[in-house]
Amino acid sequence: HPTTLFPAGRIGVAAVTAGPGVTNTVTAIKNAQMAESPVLLIGGAAASLQKGRGALQDIDQLSLFKTLCKAFVSVRAVRDIVPTLRKAIATAQSGTPGPVFVELPIDVLYPFHVVEKEIGGTKTARGLRGKVVQWYLQNYVRNLFAGAWEPRDVSPLPVRVPLATEDEVGFGGTPPPFTPRVGGFGVLGWGWDGLR
Repeated sequence: HPTTLFPAGRIGVAAVTAGPGVTNTVTAIKNAQMAESPVLLIGGAAASLQKGRGALQDIDQLSLFKTLCKAFVSVRAVRDIVPTLRKAIATAQSGTPGPVFVELPIDVLYPFHVVEKEIGGTKTARGLRGKVVQWYLQNYVRNLFAGAWEPRDVSPLPVRVPLATEDEVGFGGTPPPFTPRVGGFGVLGWGWDGLR
Protein backbone atom coordinates (compact mmCIF):
# COMPACT_ATOMS: atom_id res chain seq x y z
CA HIS A 1 0.00 0.00 0.00
CA PRO A 2 1.33 3.50 -0.80
CA THR A 3 1.32 4.60 2.84
CA THR A 4 3.85 1.91 3.69
CA LEU A 5 6.18 3.26 1.01
CA PHE A 6 5.75 6.90 2.00
CA PRO A 7 4.77 7.31 5.66
CA ALA A 8 3.16 10.63 6.60
CA GLY A 9 5.54 13.51 6.04
CA ARG A 10 7.67 11.73 3.41
CA ILE A 11 7.70 12.53 -0.28
CA GLY A 12 9.75 11.47 -3.29
CA VAL A 13 11.61 14.27 -5.05
CA ALA A 14 13.21 14.33 -8.50
CA ALA A 15 14.96 17.31 -10.08
CA VAL A 16 15.54 17.11 -13.83
CA THR A 17 16.77 19.33 -16.63
CA ALA A 18 14.47 20.99 -19.16
CA GLY A 19 13.16 19.31 -22.29
CA PRO A 20 14.31 15.68 -22.51
CA GLY A 21 14.97 15.51 -18.78
CA VAL A 22 11.32 16.33 -18.13
CA THR A 23 9.90 14.18 -20.94
CA ASN A 24 11.85 11.15 -19.72
CA THR A 25 9.95 11.28 -16.41
CA VAL A 26 6.46 10.86 -17.89
CA THR A 27 6.31 7.09 -17.34
CA ALA A 28 7.63 7.35 -13.78
CA ILE A 29 5.11 10.09 -12.95
CA LYS A 30 2.27 7.98 -14.38
CA ASN A 31 3.42 5.09 -12.16
CA ALA A 32 3.48 7.40 -9.14
CA GLN A 33 -0.06 8.55 -10.00
CA MET A 34 -1.34 4.98 -10.25
CA ALA A 35 0.45 3.96 -7.02
CA GLU A 36 -0.87 7.07 -5.22
CA SER A 37 2.69 8.00 -4.25
CA PRO A 38 3.48 11.59 -3.27
CA VAL A 39 6.20 12.79 -5.65
CA LEU A 40 7.53 16.29 -6.30
CA LEU A 41 9.00 16.62 -9.80
CA ILE A 42 11.06 19.78 -10.27
CA GLY A 43 11.87 20.48 -13.90
CA GLY A 44 14.09 23.10 -15.43
CA ALA A 45 12.82 25.29 -18.26
CA ALA A 46 13.94 27.95 -20.68
CA ALA A 47 14.14 31.48 -19.30
CA SER A 48 10.70 33.05 -18.84
CA LEU A 49 11.57 35.85 -21.24
CA GLN A 50 12.42 33.31 -23.98
CA LYS A 51 9.44 30.97 -23.59
CA GLY A 52 7.67 30.36 -26.88
CA ARG A 53 10.47 32.01 -28.84
CA GLY A 54 12.44 28.96 -29.93
CA ALA A 55 14.82 28.74 -26.98
CA LEU A 56 16.80 25.52 -26.55
CA GLN A 57 14.65 22.75 -25.05
CA ASP A 58 11.62 25.05 -24.87
CA ILE A 59 8.51 22.86 -24.97
CA ASP A 60 5.14 23.14 -23.26
CA GLN A 61 6.10 20.97 -20.29
CA LEU A 62 3.01 21.79 -18.21
CA SER A 63 0.74 20.19 -20.83
CA LEU A 64 2.60 16.89 -20.44
CA PHE A 65 1.53 16.62 -16.81
CA LYS A 66 -2.06 17.93 -16.89
CA THR A 67 -3.57 14.45 -16.70
CA LEU A 68 -0.80 12.91 -14.57
CA CYS A 69 -0.29 15.33 -11.70
CA LYS A 70 -2.47 16.71 -8.94
CA ALA A 71 -0.90 20.13 -9.61
CA PHE A 72 1.42 21.58 -12.24
CA VAL A 73 2.81 25.10 -12.06
CA SER A 74 5.58 27.27 -13.48
CA VAL A 75 7.35 29.68 -11.11
CA ARG A 76 7.49 33.19 -12.57
CA ALA A 77 9.49 35.08 -9.90
CA VAL A 78 12.24 34.23 -7.43
CA ARG A 79 10.04 35.25 -4.47
CA ASP A 80 7.54 32.54 -5.48
CA ILE A 81 9.95 29.57 -5.35
CA VAL A 82 9.54 28.72 -1.66
CA PRO A 83 5.75 29.23 -1.43
CA THR A 84 5.22 27.24 -4.64
CA LEU A 85 7.36 24.32 -3.46
CA ARG A 86 5.64 24.32 -0.04
CA LYS A 87 2.19 24.26 -1.65
CA ALA A 88 3.27 21.53 -4.09
CA ILE A 89 4.56 19.31 -1.29
CA ALA A 90 1.37 19.77 0.74
CA THR A 91 -0.73 19.01 -2.35
CA ALA A 92 1.25 15.84 -3.15
CA GLN A 93 0.71 14.51 0.39
CA SER A 94 -2.87 15.66 1.02
CA GLY A 95 -6.02 13.76 0.18
CA THR A 96 -5.18 10.95 -2.19
CA PRO A 97 -1.38 11.22 -2.50
CA GLY A 98 0.06 11.74 -5.95
CA PRO A 99 2.66 13.50 -8.08
CA VAL A 100 3.00 17.25 -8.62
CA PHE A 101 5.14 19.14 -11.14
CA VAL A 102 6.92 22.45 -10.55
CA GLU A 103 8.68 24.11 -13.48
CA LEU A 104 11.60 26.39 -12.60
CA PRO A 105 12.76 28.54 -15.53
CA ILE A 106 16.51 29.04 -15.58
CA ASP A 107 16.27 32.79 -14.92
CA VAL A 108 14.66 32.21 -11.50
CA LEU A 109 17.46 29.84 -10.51
CA TYR A 110 20.55 31.93 -11.27
CA PRO A 111 21.84 34.68 -8.93
CA PHE A 112 20.77 38.27 -9.56
CA HIS A 113 24.14 39.48 -10.87
CA VAL A 114 24.28 36.69 -13.47
CA VAL A 115 20.73 37.29 -14.73
CA GLU A 116 21.27 41.05 -14.73
CA LYS A 117 24.45 40.64 -16.80
CA GLU A 118 22.84 38.20 -19.28
CA ILE A 119 19.39 39.79 -19.66
CA GLY A 120 19.67 43.31 -18.27
CA GLY A 121 20.68 44.89 -21.54
CA THR A 122 23.66 47.03 -22.39
CA LYS A 123 24.60 50.09 -20.37
CA THR A 124 24.95 52.23 -23.49
CA ALA A 125 21.72 51.87 -25.44
CA ARG A 126 21.50 53.87 -28.66
CA GLY A 127 18.43 55.56 -29.98
CA LEU A 128 14.91 55.57 -28.62
CA ARG A 129 14.25 51.93 -29.47
CA GLY A 130 17.45 50.78 -27.74
CA LYS A 131 16.62 52.80 -24.63
CA VAL A 132 13.08 51.37 -24.49
CA VAL A 133 14.41 47.79 -24.83
CA GLN A 134 17.04 48.47 -22.15
CA TRP A 135 14.40 49.93 -19.81
CA TYR A 136 12.11 46.92 -20.40
CA LEU A 137 14.86 44.35 -19.77
CA GLN A 138 16.10 46.09 -16.62
CA ASN A 139 12.57 46.29 -15.23
CA TYR A 140 12.00 42.65 -16.14
CA VAL A 141 15.06 41.62 -14.09
CA ARG A 142 14.06 43.84 -11.16
CA ASN A 143 10.53 42.39 -11.14
CA LEU A 144 11.92 38.85 -11.43
CA PHE A 145 13.91 39.35 -8.21
CA ALA A 146 11.51 41.72 -6.38
CA GLY A 147 10.89 40.46 -2.84
CA ALA A 148 13.35 37.59 -3.25
CA TRP A 149 15.25 38.43 -0.08
CA GLU A 150 12.23 38.73 2.21
CA PRO A 151 11.80 36.06 4.92
CA ARG A 152 9.60 33.08 3.99
CA ASP A 153 7.32 30.87 6.05
CA VAL A 154 9.13 27.73 7.17
CA SER A 155 6.50 26.35 9.55
CA PRO A 156 5.48 22.68 9.17
CA LEU A 157 3.32 21.96 6.16
CA PRO A 158 -0.34 21.08 6.64
CA VAL A 159 -1.16 17.60 5.39
CA ARG A 160 -4.79 16.54 5.10
CA VAL A 161 -5.24 12.79 5.06
CA PRO A 162 -8.86 11.73 4.63
CA LEU A 163 -10.13 9.05 6.97
CA ALA A 164 -12.79 6.56 5.91
CA THR A 165 -16.18 6.97 7.53
CA GLU A 166 -18.03 4.02 9.04
CA ASP A 167 -20.33 3.94 6.01
CA GLU A 168 -17.35 3.80 3.67
CA VAL A 169 -15.83 0.95 5.66
CA GLY A 170 -19.06 -0.96 5.12
CA PHE A 171 -20.57 -1.43 8.55
CA GLY A 172 -22.40 1.83 8.99
CA GLY A 173 -22.03 1.50 12.75
CA THR A 174 -21.74 -1.44 15.13
CA PRO A 175 -21.49 -4.74 13.27
CA PRO A 176 -24.28 -7.24 13.91
CA PRO A 177 -23.45 -10.30 16.03
CA PHE A 178 -22.20 -13.56 14.51
CA THR A 179 -24.71 -16.37 14.26
CA PRO A 180 -24.02 -19.92 13.11
CA ARG A 181 -25.75 -20.99 9.92
CA VAL A 182 -25.85 -23.97 7.62
CA GLY A 183 -24.60 -23.25 4.14
CA GLY A 184 -24.99 -25.21 0.93
CA PHE A 185 -24.44 -28.95 1.14
CA GLY A 186 -24.99 -28.89 4.92
CA VAL A 187 -21.70 -27.11 5.73
CA LEU A 188 -21.78 -25.25 9.04
CA GLY A 189 -20.39 -21.70 8.78
CA TRP A 190 -20.46 -18.32 10.40
CA GLY A 191 -22.12 -15.24 8.93
CA TRP A 192 -23.35 -11.80 9.71
CA ASP A 193 -27.05 -11.53 10.55
CA GLY A 194 -28.86 -10.02 7.62
CA LEU A 195 -26.08 -10.85 5.10
CA ARG A 196 -27.23 -14.33 4.15
